[in-house]
Amino acid sequence: MMTTEMTEKIDEYIDKFIASDLVLIKIKEENYPINSLRRIFLQRIKERKIENITSYTFLGELYLEKI
Repeated sequence: MMTTEMTEKIDEYIDKFIASDLVLIKIKEENYPINSLRRIFLQRIKERKIENITSYTFLGELYLEKI
């Protein structure tokens, strides 16, 4: 279940990432389980029709990557 607060936080991460020159960032968010966050990131990316960003976990860490 995605709350308004969580949606705003996820959108803030995505917007800052889009505005940056970085191509890969690690998300450090300790208030939510990593797999849940990944699913929410992917859902928001899809809902916002953003085609050049993905979210995934690798070695227990959550990442956003421009593809």
